[in-house]
Amino acid sequence: MSEIWTPGSPPPSQSSGGIELPKGFATSRRDEQSPSDSGAEESTADEQVASPEGETQAAQEVGASEAAEGQRPEIDLLFPPTGAQVTCPSCGAAYTAAVFSIVDLGANPELKGLLLAGQINTAVCNACGAGGPLSVPLMVHEPEHEFLGVVVPGQARLDDMQTQKMIGEMSQALMARLPSDQRKGYMFQAQQFFEWDSLIEKLWGFEGVTPEMLRRRREQTDLISNLVRLGSDEGAMKMVVDRNKALIDSSFFVLLGQVINAVAAEGESEQHEALINLRSSLLDSTEAGQELKALEERVQDALSRIGPSTTREELLSQLLDYWKEGENGEAVATAVLNAAAGLTDYHFLLGLADRLENSTDPEERAALIAMRERIVEIGEQRSQSQQMAAQQVQAVLQEVLQAPDTEAALKENAEHINEMFLTVLASNIRQAEQNKAAFAAQRLRTIYEKAVAMLEEQMPPEMRLLNRLLSAPDEGAMRRLLQENRSDLSREFVDAMKSLEERFSREGNSALASRVRSIRGQAALLL
Repeated sequence: MSEIWTPGSPPPSQSSGGIELPKGFATSRRDEQSPSDSGAEESTADEQVASPEGETQAAQEVGASEAAEGQRPEIDLLFPPTGAQVTCPSCGAAYTAAVFSIVDLGANPELKGLLLAGQINTAVCNACGAGGPLSVPLMVHEPEHEFLGVVVPGQARLDDMQTQKMIGEMSQALMARLPSDQRKGYMFQAQQFFEWDSLIEKLWGFEGVTPEMLRRRREQTDLISNLVRLGSDEGAMKMVVDRNKALIDSSFFVLLGQVINAVAAEGESEQHEALINLRSSLLDSTEAGQELKALEERVQDALSRIGPSTTREELLSQLLDYWKEGENGEAVATAVLNAAAGLTDYHFLLGLADRLENSTDPEERAALIAMRERIVEIGEQRSQSQQMAAQQVQAVLQEVLQAPDTEAALKENAEHINEMFLTVLASNIRQAEQNKAAFAAQRLRTIYEKAVAMLEEQMPPEMRLLNRLLSAPDEGAMRRLLQENRSDLSREFVDAMKSLEERFSREGNSALASRVRSIRGQAALLL
């Protein structure tokens, strides 16, 4: 019951031309890599309520321009992506993808992680899962290293004159948005790349990552693919593992975990199961795997010590104890910091700063400083993940809003209809209501209700019941629901809610944890 979502909790004009993916791409670029004009004016509230037609347009604008805001309210992209129609080369289906023309890492450093991971200007078909990099030009500005580069894929089919004209126009658009003191001479000589990998390799170089490191990462990616293809042939797998022992280290398992998470997010259940089985096998059969397994057991033990009553001061003391153990202890502490993100908030940082100020122990002070830096790093990584997800949600929401049949569009994008999608929709509804765009708000509410209904259809009965209980307006309604569904209650249901309560507590969602605790207590009385 870990994938809980709560209904009602925190709900650019598309180009007429299409983009075609290059033939032969079957997976996203994410598995291969390692470690738009924003000048369009927004409609005013008066314009949005002028007529039903105007409100329909307002709903589309709310979805297109505010979707990302719902997930990343503090991020203001200098050059936001636009929606573009993509034609799948495998099945011919058309869908919408977010396309960046210019990325300024000076104005938006949060995009660096996405860029290095190969997650910008990629697309995955909703129908068949095929995907890859889009054949579109992209300009990247990295002012820290006085770098301006443009990748122009060969599939873009531009001759030299067209290419130079396009680069000139992109450079002018970039400089027009920068203060005069930031316009430098190097910006008149953009470096040109013809392959994505060449540009990514250049950017990784700024991070101290060598081509050899990237090559090793690609070899690890290929090894994962080969092992998955071997499936249940244990003999063949053992031979391949023995032959590639040098590639299977801690970084290999990090990469494998990233691939597993990405496949799970895309709803590829068979491939996800195969990857999980592969990881389980390698944990037992390799030296690096056995070390990781022991570390994971320590992490689980650490997490079990964090309950609803754990205070921030107690958490800080636990983390310090782990941190002082060295590298493995830091790994345990980092895992706890990720899992207990809700507790490592502003008040936690205040307590950390206070302890740092009053500490005279050099070892403790060093640990506190390192821990503070790690918390900031985790926050930045989480922001990048939200940015990545927001791009996807923005494109999906735009497609749903522009579709003549919203229900059909929701079903076509079923793997993207999740808690985040509902959160963005809820934010858009509030925005439309604030702008007094009644028709737009109603249209967005209708989409929200259809999305919730679709999610409920996919849930097991106990999950549907729990979401109904969490959505009950008061305690009386909650007790009536429990009575009406008494035959569906079980000890497993109650035990699962205890785990859920602990998870919400770790995440800092005390109100929801309290709500689950109340439901659990009432349900236990009816067993």
